[in-house]
Amino acid sequence: MITLKDTTKNKTYTVEKGTSLLQISKEQYPNSQPPIAAALYNNEFVGLQTKVQADGDISWFSLGTLEGNQCMIRTATMLLTRAVSDLYPHGRVFVKHALRKALYCELAIGHSITVRDVDSIKRRMDELVAQDAEISQLVISAETAMDMCRNRHLEREAELLRYVHMNQIMAYQCGPVFDYYMGPLLPSMGYLTCFNLRSYAPGIILETPTPDHPDTLPPYKEIPKMARLFLDAEEWGRIVRCEYVSDLNHYIAEDSIQDIVDMAEALQEKKLAQIADYVVTRRPKIKVILIAGPSSAGKTTFCKRLTTQLRVVGLRLVKISLDDYFHNREETPKNPDGSYDFESLRAVNVPLFNQQIDELQQGKEVHLARYDFVTGKRYFDEKPVRLEPHQPIVVEGLHALNDSLTYMLPRYEKVKITLGVLTQIRINDHNRISTSDTRIIRRMVRDQQFRDRGPQATMDIWADVRRGEETNIYPYQEDADVIFNTALPYELSVLKTYAEPLLATITKESPHYIEAQRLLKFLKPFRGLDASVVPYNSLLREFIGKDA
Repeated sequence: MITLKDTTKNKTYTVEKGTSLLQISKEQYPNSQPPIAAALYNNEFVGLQTKVQADGDISWFSLGTLEGNQCMIRTATMLLTRAVSDLYPHGRVFVKHALRKALYCELAIGHSITVRDVDSIKRRMDELVAQDAEISQLVISAETAMDMCRNRHLEREAELLRYVHMNQIMAYQCGPVFDYYMGPLLPSMGYLTCFNLRSYAPGIILETPTPDHPDTLPPYKEIPKMARLFLDAEEWGRIVRCEYVSDLNHYIAEDSIQDIVDMAEALQEKKLAQIADYVVTRRPKIKVILIAGPSSAGKTTFCKRLTTQLRVVGLRLVKISLDDYFHNREETPKNPDGSYDFESLRAVNVPLFNQQIDELQQGKEVHLARYDFVTGKRYFDEKPVRLEPHQPIVVEGLHALNDSLTYMLPRYEKVKITLGVLTQIRINDHNRISTSDTRIIRRMVRDQQFRDRGPQATMDIWADVRRGEETNIYPYQEDADVIFNTALPYELSVLKTYAEPLLATITKESPHYIEAQRLLKFLKPFRGLDASVVPYNSLLREFIGKDA
């Protein structure tokens, strides 16, 4: 018999050796709503197909948790793959990227996808859910997994597994479909009671619930500008023949990665020059250039490099950071738990900001505000600044795109720029690289390098940071005049060498242990790359430093 200490219930019970976690969860949580999706068994995050073999601790995750929701999304991807495989000989699914709360996918089914195809695939998916089609979990060696991939003509997946460096691989099978994912799947398709398939030429949109509402789909919203940016990033990957992590690993192994680095950096510089040209064409109407982006999007370096490009075309700028307009600490609004709410626009002294913008526009000398984050007090520069005729102001900050911030200026006097971190490569056809994963790894490395903050501290605040972005950035992105992609296709290979030792320090006692282990697993397929390949003016230097 096996003894399990259930930390969710704070109780201990015994089960027979070899019992599946699915069976245990049904016995211990028979009426769980939302249903149990996965478990942490002896400090390993596993699917319910796992069978217990030793005494230990166990805790459970429902579909209403972030971890359970990720299981649902991976399972929905396999459901789509299975349905396409059933309907079309040699049909394939390519998971491209996320469009807000949904996945954009493209299909290879022998012809351009039609609305009729989408309806047929959705019906087949519904049938598989109604049948509660089983998903088998296979624990196999890396060599066996590579052989199975090659036997199914999945050469890219086989190549990827060469760099995973794991004795055992967790793979999944549903009917004829065999696949490898970056985390566990649900035990059967019957768990997927809420999803939708939507036509979105030239592909489809796969919609799934969020953790907060696992039984309903979030409202669907078009974001054409961001969708265009994703397509541009993928097109770049095709042009330079670096679409997948296996391609990147190949260039590193062949010592030809510098070409990829140089092309990626040159493309960013070209696009920065194009933005500068766009600003010039809007003169003299433009009064402010507003720059916003989520955490670790690279706003600081972007502003510096854009300023350089604008000086090349004859514009000398005054730069303002919204962080300097925070209220004094005692006046800062608080969250319900008593912590300071630095993410809200209410934390910014908006009247003072607009007063100084207006005085600058009138040609007055202004002592710009500065903020001391140590003391939580505002002060003002001793040396005043004055605008030259038709000289724009660059404003960088979380709320820069929100018209409530710049309410004194009409829209035509603003150029709005938002930053995204849309990685140009994918792990394989069914495992994309989340922009959030890239950003938290960037931030973790930067916090350790420059802010004396360990990975635990970074992860402690990440959920609040993400919530702030959902409220203060993403709703305004589609109003931007320009969306600039700060991601570099090679950066995760460089960041890996910094991030892996940091993530390894997150202990089993930490509430972030599962997430740290997931990120470590996410980084495994990447071959490490020395920072010496990174140019000194690269945006990546904002996170790794100049001396690396």
